[in-house]
Amino acid sequence: MSKTAADIMEKNVITAQKDTSIFNLVDMFVENNVNAIPIVQDDKEIIGIVTDADLLYKEVKPCVPQYVNLLGANIYYGNLKEYQQGFKKLFACTAEQLMTKKVIMAGPDATIEDLASVMVAEHLKAIPIVKDKKLLGMVERKNILKQLYNEYGDNGQ
Repeated sequence: MSKTAADIMEKNVITAQKDTSIFNLVDMFVENNVNAIPIVQDDKEIIGIVTDADLLYKEVKPCVPQYVNLLGANIYYGNLKEYQQGFKKLFACTAEQLMTKKVIMAGPDATIEDLASVMVAEHLKAIPIVKDKKLLGMVERKNILKQLYNEYGDNGQ
């Protein structure tokens, strides 16, 4: 029998409120080694999600500095100041300003196959697991890979 989201999900999910600063969110990402942080109301209802990609691309990507590698050293040119200003602007935001509001979620009975399929199709690193709109856990790509390894890793079949 195939395992479900409830079997493989992380139950202790790091969450944030909509007024959490991006600076604090970055700290939460780094300290907890996660790819996504659900933004919840007090009752654990998900109202959005912020991913590590959101932090890097939504506000700062247009200003990423270009560089040339010259004798092993990266020489940056153009846009470096804009890149730094982009990060300052980003850190002044709140989770609510950066979060994705249309969150793709799954129920605890979703199969690993269904979760993997949605992750691939939607380019997701994590899917919140909910029941009655309340956050129960989170399934990340690593949870699925770990389960596949446990099932098939020993004999390669």
